[in-house]
Amino acid sequence: MANTPISMTKLKRMLQLLASGNSQRDVCGLLHMGRNVLSTYVKRALATGKDYKTLSKLSDAALSALLKTPRSSSDEDERKARELQDYLPVACEELQRSRHLSVLQLHQEYMQAHPDGYGYTQFKKYVRSYQKSHNYSYHNVYIPGEEMQIDFAGDHLYLTRPKTKEHIAVVVLCCVLPFSGLSYVIALPTASLEHFFWGLSRCYDYLGGVPVTNRSDNMKQWVKRTDRYEPTFNEAALEWSTYYNTELLATRVAHPRDKGCVESLVNQSYHAIYGVIRNEEFHTLNELNNRIFGLMDEYNSKKRGNRESRREVFESMEMHCLQPLPPTPFRFTYRKQVRLGSNYHVIVGSEHHFYSVPYQYVGEEVNVVWDYETVSVYAREERVAIHRRSFVPNAYTTEETHMPEKHQAYKRLRERNAAFYLDKARLIGEATGIVVGRILDADRFPQCKYRSCEGVLSLERKYGRERVEAASGLIKECPSVSYLMLKSILIRKLDGQVVSESVSKSPKCTYVRGAEAFK
Repeated sequence: MANTPISMTKLKRMLQLLASGNSQRDVCGLLHMGRNVLSTYVKRALATGKDYKTLSKLSDAALSALLKTPRSSSDEDERKARELQDYLPVACEELQRSRHLSVLQLHQEYMQAHPDGYGYTQFKKYVRSYQKSHNYSYHNVYIPGEEMQIDFAGDHLYLTRPKTKEHIAVVVLCCVLPFSGLSYVIALPTASLEHFFWGLSRCYDYLGGVPVTNRSDNMKQWVKRTDRYEPTFNEAALEWSTYYNTELLATRVAHPRDKGCVESLVNQSYHAIYGVIRNEEFHTLNELNNRIFGLMDEYNSKKRGNRESRREVFESMEMHCLQPLPPTPFRFTYRKQVRLGSNYHVIVGSEHHFYSVPYQYVGEEVNVVWDYETVSVYAREERVAIHRRSFVPNAYTTEETHMPEKHQAYKRLRERNAAFYLDKARLIGEATGIVVGRILDADRFPQCKYRSCEGVLSLERKYGRERVEAASGLIKECPSVSYLMLKSILIRKLDGQVVSESVSKSPKCTYVRGAEAFK
């Protein structure tokens, strides 16, 4: 092409080769030039009236003025380019502000205003070029112990229920000290205030101190009302910062680079944690977090090329700059007053878990106080119950001493199984153990025979161990055995007789099968 540009170095080399007597064909081969391009520059060189050697010794500016010509552009092209350049800053700002806007949508709006404008492919090329050329990044300089950056990972991790294999989503909190890069990641049941600030307090325990400031985005757990210059922080965040004597900072809205270090940690955690445990199964939050902590220890201790590890930098340069921790960790506390219902349990948390209170306080006003770890109940200005916090939804935590005696007995009864009844029966005697075993075996579902077994055991309290064992000996070899059969023998005082006599005394009814029916 006649107007195909070539570098000044290549142009001068072309002139040198021509001055040395090389043919145009040879020059094209040596410089990988098209013959038309070479021919164009040869014509321009000859038109100057100067020889090749003289032209090759000119400065770049002088040679360019003689042999190179600017590309021609029409007034129409200039107009289209000018209109697009005016539109690009507005378009790119909108793209940055709204995650729901696409380049295609912007091009459609551009074509409505400029029907003869650039097509989509060319338009997109100019948009991406503009974004790249205006994507500036400021290099922050951090001071040891001055700042910690905080954010939630965008993706969840999951716990698995052992029986149902149901997956339960948990959120992931990420924290980093920008100076050293020391990082902390923890999984939390939810992103609620109590879990969020409990996680931050655990992070401080891990660091062994408190940074001067803490920077997060405008999440609702952090900021009550956004403002570029003076955001309003919520009461929970202020209470937490006051407890640790540290300051709160919020990024500008839609400016994730204001906390670029933790944004980077979130992305790196996807590789260092999510990718590693993707095929592993965890049943409890503690199991999951122990695995995360192990992986983060590896991450913090890993060398970064020829540089020291994050932990080495932290321990040598930053750890001593942190403020001291208070004697105990911060606990976000909830309080409520309720009237204790007839089931003597109070409901706590968004998980709606039930905790027992001594039944004597049914109908009274009680004060419930709970944090991430414990649940306490107060009545008459005295603590009457304390439980370890559970996050199992819609479940019960019940202390047996809080239950009425009848409920305790019923609970113990519900907790019994076939092994329990067999063990108890064998304490009475061998024959009684055989009888109870046969009662349990008589049904596909042994639990359906638990009440019958309970009846057999109750006979000992009324008739004594010796008589129950003797009666059991009479029927243990019978085709079928039951609690009522054993009870009948004891009532009729047949336990001192031989088996044949006891059987002969059975009523002769047509609806009762004798032993011969089973031969």
